Amino acid sequence: DGGSEIVGGTSLFRLTRHPDAQSLFERFLRAGILTRPFAYDSQLLRFGLPGGDAEWRRLTEALRT
Repeated sequence: DGGSEIVGGTSLFRLTRHPDAQSLFERFLRAGILTRPFAYDSQLLRFGLPGGDAEWRRLTEALRT
């Protein structure tokens, strides 16, 4: 997504910085992608990495829209 920067993560999740992380959070929520915003930094968002092909497609689609 334009403006996103991966700033951390593990094999299970990624931590991203985005100027409008709240909108990204809402987009992921609508797509059924687990996310966690952070109260101490409104530009951070953590999201779970997919476990299978269908979930990867859903994440890819959520990032495109």
